[in-house]
Amino acid sequence: MRYIKKKNNSQASILLQNWIKERKKAKQSILYIDFDKKEELNGYLRSEQKGICCYCQQPITHFQKDNYEGSHNEHFIPENGIHGRPDLQMEYMNIYASCNYSKGKKNSDQHCGEAKHDSKIDTNFLEKISCHIHFKYNTIGEILPSCPFYTIGDCEINHSKLTSLQQEALKTIKVLNLNQASLVLLRKKEQTELFKILNRFSKEQVNAQIQKLNNLDTFPRFIDMLLYYMKQKKR
Repeated sequence: MRYIKKKNNSQASILLQNWIKERKKAKQSILYIDFDKKEELNGYLRSEQKGICCYCQQPITHFQKDNYEGSHNEHFIPENGIHGRPDLQMEYMNIYASCNYSKGKKNSDQHCGEAKHDSKIDTNFLEKISCHIHFKYNTIGEILPSCPFYTIGDCEINHSKLTSLQQEALKTIKVLNLNQASLVLLRKKEQTELFKILNRFSKEQVNAQIQKLNNLDTFPRFIDMLLYYMKQKKR
């Protein structure tokens, strides 16, 4: 996961603000279900996120339709349910673009917004500039809290030994099911290809590649995992 910079004067924010003003002027309800510019909003959100899912960092290229590379507008704090906040359903800072790769699959195979549904995550790491330092990866393809333990299983067994923030990171990973089998396999595949390249690169070349990745208009799949291992090469 990585920090997603959201600006109050962004196209997405202005779109939502203008729609809300029009609805209030007409004395109509301010509900996301009535929002008729969902696809336009999604395009702006995908652009802000540089073309990747806010949670798993897989490519997203369109709104709904085909699940492969498809996405939806995700309310970090749910609209409805026991943890729902209807007052935040049109709040720009609460809406992201999340992938649809696992849409329609059985619960154990769902991830990201599809797995989260109306569940509550107490800490929104996406709004933290330091987001990336709270997570790490292992060479079997798992994402973990930044902690002394090597596997997600070890983190769960040693839950009481984690700091409160590490526990929140672990909860985030579990609620979003970010170690769903297909994601782990894809990360492992990307690691294998990355390690082949890193073995040929000098520290200076790796540093140049890090800068290049961070400046791309469209991020590659699992960008923060790639950066995690590239930064290790620099040491």
